[in-house]
Amino acid sequence: MIKRLWFLVVIVSAGLICLSYFEVESTQENFLGWKGERVFHSFNDTTDASSDQQIVELQDDNGMPLWFGRHFFKDVCISGKCKMIRLWLFWDGAGNYLGFQVPENEPLTKSDHTIFEPQDYTKLDEILKDRSSILKDLKQEELVIIPDSIKNPYELDGYTAATQPALAEVVVKDAVYSCHTLWHTVYGPTQQEIFRLLDERADAGFLMKMLGSRKPEKIIWAIETIEKHREYHEAFYSGIITFIKSDDELLAKKALDFFQKDVLKDKLIQKQLVDEMPFFSARTNVELIWRLIEMGGVSEEIFQQLLQFVKEEKLQVTTLNLVFQLYQPNFRENKEIDALLNDFLNADDAYVRTLTQKVLETK
Repeated sequence: MIKRLWFLVVIVSAGLICLSYFEVESTQENFLGWKGERVFHSFNDTTDASSDQQIVELQDDNGMPLWFGRHFFKDVCISGKCKMIRLWLFWDGAGNYLGFQVPENEPLTKSDHTIFEPQDYTKLDEILKDRSSILKDLKQEELVIIPDSIKNPYELDGYTAATQPALAEVVVKDAVYSCHTLWHTVYGPTQQEIFRLLDERADAGFLMKMLGSRKPEKIIWAIETIEKHREYHEAFYSGIITFIKSDDELLAKKALDFFQKDVLKDKLIQKQLVDEMPFFSARTNVELIWRLIEMGGVSEEIFQQLLQFVKEEKLQVTTLNLVFQLYQPNFRENKEIDALLNDFLNADDAYVRTLTQKVLETK
């Protein structure tokens, strides 16, 4: 027991020393300077034995993740003749790439051994943020033009071969190997382990905290996780609907996409969504009406509500053409719907009059 405790003390102490040693490059965020409690997760990465075998998590006062980080010491080229790179990589509280930090006295270098300039670090950061980078499907030997004099790609050093012209705009000049290696490091086993750590704690309480974080990336992670666990759906429907109104387009789309056919068939959920349509974007409203059309129709109550929204200009008049695709002839037996249709037949707007008349004549 004493030996085990001593081992833990050594591991934690080593981690703290390492954290204090590294200083941020002047153009990058000082992630290591963020305040919070550090939690250490052992990680046996058989693909990268030279880097630290632990992931560091920074938590806030409520135990929520602020970032995950790992210290890397890696070879970046095929031959092993390139200079090893040393840096920290960071992922946000939802496991997305956040940034990197290099030692002030060990800057990243290029194939000709010149050091990175500030703009090179900025470029590298942009490359690592791109999840769909062209680097994703390329092998190291495909990054460069190999001279005829080199018969074995593993004989290449860092500057013998020229970068493939097609990659010139998507990598840091003269640092194609570093860009490729670091991109695959960001989206490799470490990130998968972070996702696993997050999934382990995905109970209702943790999901609620992530949804309440006001951080789009954490909210998106929570929505995606709730999608996988049907037992949580009912408890979170109303909350997810509110995010469709978000100014963050990616978050709004993710929230809307939660309501696919298997969820949208619930009449109560349809009603909750339609109630909020005056607060959605025009694009979202069009998408939602199309989904209701694909569902095969809506109730009289919802159809009436959509017509009323158009009349009150809470929905764009251009959506009326889609709304009318939900119309069924028996709806006219409803006095309120019939009155609204007559209002449209006598509207000042010629488009509305003509469209309504055409629909009533053909259905």
